[in-house]
Amino acid sequence: MKHYISLFLSLTLIAVLGACSKEDPFPGGESTDMGRVLKSALAVELSNSEGLPAVMGRPADLTRAAIPTPDDFTVDFIADGATEPYASYLFAEMPEVVTLPVGVYKAVAHYGENATHAWEAPYYEGSTTFNVVKDVITQVADPIVASLANVRVSIKFDYTLSQNMSSDSKVTVKVGESGTLDFTAADADRSGYFAYVANSCSLTATFSGEVEGLRVVESKVFDNVAPGTHYAITFRLHDAGEEDPGEINAGVVVDASVTIVDMNVVVDPEEDEVLVDDLRPVQGGDDNKDPDTPDTPDTPNAAPVMTALEPEQGSGLNKLDLDKVNDIDNLYCAWKVVSTADGGFRTFKVEIISDKLTPEELEGVGLAADLDLVNPGQYAGPLQGLGFPINVGGQNEVEFDITGFLGMMAVLGEADHEFRLTISDANGTTVKSVKLHCN
Repeated sequence: MKHYISLFLSLTLIAVLGACSKEDPFPGGESTDMGRVLKSALAVELSNSEGLPAVMGRPADLTRAAIPTPDDFTVDFIADGATEPYASYLFAEMPEVVTLPVGVYKAVAHYGENATHAWEAPYYEGSTTFNVVKDVITQVADPIVASLANVRVSIKFDYTLSQNMSSDSKVTVKVGESGTLDFTAADADRSGYFAYVANSCSLTATFSGEVEGLRVVESKVFDNVAPGTHYAITFRLHDAGEEDPGEINAGVVVDASVTIVDMNVVVDPEEDEVLVDDLRPVQGGDDNKDPDTPDTPDTPNAAPVMTALEPEQGSGLNKLDLDKVNDIDNLYCAWKVVSTADGGFRTFKVEIISDKLTPEELEGVGLAADLDLVNPGQYAGPLQGLGFPINVGGQNEVEFDITGFLGMMAVLGEADHEFRLTISDANGTTVKSVKLHCN
């Protein structure tokens, strides 16, 4: 199981190698103090955005910007203690044999410009170390695994706010001490990228504009900003309720929430949709709604309600049955949980009960048998890779789709698996299980 789930999307290039290089790429070097590194021994890999093999059928989409190939990377050979590379090549143009003075080296592969702030400008970087020995052909043991090394930010405005804010409204984003980018409603499909600077780890997003005729300036600060992370921030308009009539923004409250995604582990192709409810009006109905899959529980004060989602018509997949054990063959394993309580979900835990998905196996792929979707911590990336939402505290509706993971479960052989969900809000607690059987 560990072997299958931990696989990276390997993009290793194998060069046809002659017995030796026809020319020394570093003329003037002392041959008696030199060693050689084979290009074919250097593997440049781009860490898979899903954290899972491509055979799952989920597209690997690190970002809307172009995804590089190994040929696009520049590889710097930096001697131990040096600040500048001894040699540097575009991987596609690297000679079949690279000759280097003896010593310890770090091979650093990088792609893109690590700009302080820019639109659609991901920067990828990775490295590996090796030892060059006199008159020996070095075999580099570890690949260079490159991953996103700057900070990605996207901004959305919920439906109510977008309908009530002025056309010049914007959100100004600053990461650390770098420059700023201004996001308007027209930038909903764009991402800004910011250089990560150690010990400069805060992100400030400031909304400014007129809302319902009143001037509003509201800043949100997010701490512990990490490289390789996407901060998807949604600004919303709330009813202020009983406010001091002397306040300039009485009756108008603009607030923000953030979904944090580790881009080096997982990115859901739909993760830009921070909250589905943000994209539709808060009033009115949906005449085309499936009556078998209610958007909200029948009783407003009911505890959270969990319902199976319908597969696409013509897909040939079977709908999940939450009241029985489901055979994973041709199963659309997707469901929705809805809360009608103010404040949304307070607790959202998942317990994995399985003879084959043991705690030891789960630990090997970065998971645990007991998981918290409100505060996922170190398990955030692997959870999203399996189709589980994260950071769901305060939300009123979440959807799960672990259909892509079923193929991986089948590799374990015949077994029963149970995902037991414990969900609570202000109205009560619901415990419900998804039970699966692999033949």
